[in-house]
Amino acid sequence: MIVSEDWIDDNRHMNAAYYTVAVKDPALLAHDSWDYGRDFRRRSNQSNFVYNAQVVYLRELLLGDRLAVTTLLKETDGKRIRLLFEIYNADQDYLAALVQYLVIHVDLGPPPRAVNMPDPLAARLRRVQAAHAGYPLPPEADRLLAMPLKPR
Repeated sequence: MIVSEDWIDDNRHMNAAYYTVAVKDPALLAHDSWDYGRDFRRRSNQSNFVYNAQVVYLRELLLGDRLAVTTLLKETDGKRIRLLFEIYNADQDYLAALVQYLVIHVDLGPPPRAVNMPDPLAARLRRVQAAHAGYPLPPEADRLLAMPLKPR
């Protein structure tokens, strides 16, 4: 992914709104790899909604910068998951921002309503969380707001 001209603001750097755009496709790919994406939604009429998002800006991104995004599942409680995205400048190899999402599992209804995840999905996500647990977080992750999860 490359920072395009329409992502640049009057200060000649990437506009704040596009940091969440930058993590959209990596988030969708991660959900699909966990069988929690489009196919899951079609089969179950269930999905998840972002209900809290936070961006920590660390360094500027400029026109033409190539981006690399990592996706980590940091916590799950059977109803919610906490996702952390790291946005890197791939050319200069620096961490530019952190994006954190707290999402809630929903039955799409209508109307949509928060529900517990099916047990097989919850078990898959716990395995993903365990696999991601050893990934070292940057010190800047301390700047993220605490969003405690409730046990299922």
